[in-house]
Amino acid sequence: MTARRVAIIGAGVVGTAIGALLTGKGYRITGVASRNLASAEKAVRYIGDGTASDDVVGTAREAEVIFITTPDGAIRPVCETIAENGGVTSQSTVIHCCGAHSAELLAPARACGASVLSIHPLQTMADVNQAVKNLPGSYFALDGDAAALTTGKEIIRSLGGTEMVIPSEGKMLYHGAAVTACNYFVALVFQSLRMFEAIGIPFDAGLPALMPLIRGTVKNLEQVGIPKALTGPIERGDVKTIEGHLAAFDGMMPEGKKIYCEMGRIAVDVAEAKGSIRAETKERLLKLLNVKSV
Repeated sequence: MTARRVAIIGAGVVGTAIGALLTGKGYRITGVASRNLASAEKAVRYIGDGTASDDVVGTAREAEVIFITTPDGAIRPVCETIAENGGVTSQSTVIHCCGAHSAELLAPARACGASVLSIHPLQTMADVNQAVKNLPGSYFALDGDAAALTTGKEIIRSLGGTEMVIPSEGKMLYHGAAVTACNYFVALVFQSLRMFEAIGIPFDAGLPALMPLIRGTVKNLEQVGIPKALTGPIERGDVKTIEGHLAAFDGMMPEGKKIYCEMGRIAVDVAEAKGSIRAETKERLLKLLNVKSV
């Protein structure tokens, strides 16, 4: 691969981590730009390459590949600023890393002849060190122009990732899936901790108690996949236990019953896919969980 000059606009976790990983992989980080010069300087120190600046246009002009890794709401305005002031050419590839929006967010750069692309890492990144550790081995969603897709695939291989090309119109649903698997999983654990609290288990003690179970579940997902990883009363068709759960919610935590039933209905679908429940058991479970069978 021919060495590429890369500019990073936005000195947050994602931009800094990508810059650090691409350094030494055939890419030259020419610059990092941020509204806050100190942030850009900090990112450059971490990356070990490039010039820090608060001039987004000048930084973009020095590179072939321009990552806009600002907060989501700033991507379009920053792209417009760069495009309207000569920061991109027909030789430029402009990339954003937003999960919810497609490459169409970069239309101002495309209007100047640049190729545009969205690269979204399907990964959680709490800080730069964690991001550098977690990005290799992750999947990355791609959408954008044909020429930019080739560049994007090269970059993802350099990051140690696997690409998934998705339709631009599917980007929001893709992001919703990621939110459900990651953010809502955390919310479900939080709900479990509140249920523990309702029977006197302190909130801080609940997570250590649940972690071995969570780790075991993740291991099952990795080793046997879905639907085989499903266990528990719905998987067994244990109607009596589900009735007991619902009675407990009514008596001790009525506000928790709705989410339990919502997730229970999905679990019934998984159990059906696994082949662990018969049709009549499915009917009884769905009736209990307030859903009419189709």
